[in-house]
Amino acid sequence: MFKKIANIADKDTIETEFKIKYKFPKLYTPYSVIDGGNESTVSIITSENQKNISFGIWGLLPSNYQDEWSDFQKVYNTLYLDRDELHTNVVIKNSFGIRHCVIIITGFYIYHLRNGNLYPYYVYQKNRKPFLVAGIYNTLDDGFITCSMLTSKATGIVKTIQNLRNSMPIIITNKDYKAWLNSKLTLNETNELLDNVTSSELTAHPIAKEFFKNDISFESMLAPVYYNDIPIP
Repeated sequence: MFKKIANIADKDTIETEFKIKYKFPKLYTPYSVIDGGNESTVSIITSENQKNISFGIWGLLPSNYQDEWSDFQKVYNTLYLDRDELHTNVVIKNSFGIRHCVIIITGFYIYHLRNGNLYPYYVYQKNRKPFLVAGIYNTLDDGFITCSMLTSKATGIVKTIQNLRNSMPIIITNKDYKAWLNSKLTLNETNELLDNVTSSELTAHPIAKEFFKNDISFESMLAPVYYNDIPIP
């Protein structure tokens, strides 16, 4: 499960990279670990507001949902959805159609199991810049935005390291993200766009196992920590 992501870039770096400003810039804070299990917010650009970076709650909810976010996620986790669910997912069917967004991150976490031990890795761009993940979102009746990232089959460095699952977030390039924000894309157009994504600019390294401890977050936690007999990019 892709339950944790990172966005350690500062506000100015993000705005410069994507040539777009935050709607509420004072609300942005970089985090080395954004834990989707804790009703966390992420930086997103939505199809309805392409002039500003907004904030969304990570974990899609039906548009008319009124109960607690945590209750819904306990029953049906929507931190991520497989791309094949776009036109069949029950949450989308209980909303007002598919609304596309991109989620801004600097990395995500994958895992490698070897000899009974689990090793965390941090995956990020080779140039260490923030990048975009394809997502969908809903706006609730109270105005809050909830969103989910899309995943597809793992490729590249992720496929090489990860041995517990065969999927990864879908990376959208800077030049393609505005095309993705067109929520009126047909199924064929959507598939064509998502088929053209690439993971070739990603790299990864193992990090300290303290990552698994609840509420542990420290400045150097993303630093490489090397172990014997595990994949090293």
